[in-house]
Amino acid sequence: MKTIKILVLICIFSSSCRSQQGPEITFSLEVESDEINSVTISKYDYDLEKMVEWKSLDNLVPEKTYQTTDEFLEPSIYALKPNAGKGIKIAVEQGGMVHIKMEDGIELESKVASNLDFNKSIENLNNQFFAGMIQDFDKAMKENDKQKIEELKKEKDKVLVQFIKSMENLVRNMGPSAKAYDALGYFDLTKNNDFFKEMMTRFETEYPSSGMTKSLKMRIDKAAQLAIGSEMANFKALNKEGVPVNLSDYKGGYVLVDFWASWCRPCRVENPKLVELYMNHKGVKFEIIGVSIDSNRDLWEKAIQKDGIVWNQILDKEQAIFKQYLLSSLPANFLLDKEGKIIARNMTAEELRTKLETL
Repeated sequence: MKTIKILVLICIFSSSCRSQQGPEITFSLEVESDEINSVTISKYDYDLEKMVEWKSLDNLVPEKTYQTTDEFLEPSIYALKPNAGKGIKIAVEQGGMVHIKMEDGIELESKVASNLDFNKSIENLNNQFFAGMIQDFDKAMKENDKQKIEELKKEKDKVLVQFIKSMENLVRNMGPSAKAYDALGYFDLTKNNDFFKEMMTRFETEYPSSGMTKSLKMRIDKAAQLAIGSEMANFKALNKEGVPVNLSDYKGGYVLVDFWASWCRPCRVENPKLVELYMNHKGVKFEIIGVSIDSNRDLWEKAIQKDGIVWNQILDKEQAIFKQYLLSSLPANFLLDKEGKIIARNMTAEELRTKLETL
């Protein structure tokens, strides 16, 4: 397989060559493979809160260098994706030079830019805090050791607190930056609201009028709309059978909107308990809407069948509903009253049982 090398230079010109519009970011792409004939460059849009294709370089010829420029206005996030091979996503914090070498892997060499790989940091923390516990839990489940399972659940709650604190410290050390902005997307705004506001203060101090800061403010405002006592915004989607599901149609009874996935261990542990509660509840008009963020439909359907789920199920493959409610982790759920207002969040099946008994 031919070696692929793409050299990307993000260069902020010196004052002698800057335009009146401000410094420029210059992308210089050197392609050394006949397998690469196009490279798409995307840029994060802080208003839309997503990556948007910014420019595409087509009809590329090996052994030739291609350049394109962008004005540097604030720390930004870019993604470069060749038509063959892996791409890369980076945070550019200030003017300077960024070298990206794409061979068998991707190597970044820069003092002003960094890889956006917070998911790897989370994976490392998961291994650090939960690897042994997961093995113990699997063994207890296999042996149906209910006492050990309950002990592990209590231990998990304590360890989870330390896990979250470690995540927060990683982002604190990034300071107000494009890299930190990206990492904040891995946090649940309602569960980590105080930390979000702490970082928001730092962003306001460093970049008071930037797109990053405005975007974070908008997220915090949206989170306030999901507080206890607020009416949950409506969503419409098709269930597993292709029948439309409209959240607003459930008004008049209590409803649990439950977000899960086939690969989410805590979700799968709770599912049978929810099934038992759902089949045996009395005295209250109660429904559940399940929203899965599985990417594999077959695994989703097998999990539904194995867990015995009988209520409406929606496959949120693109995570549109999941992101609508600013969620970033599983399990997650909302309990709504007869008017569609949120009266509880992130309840276990046992907590839900107790809540329904009081209604």
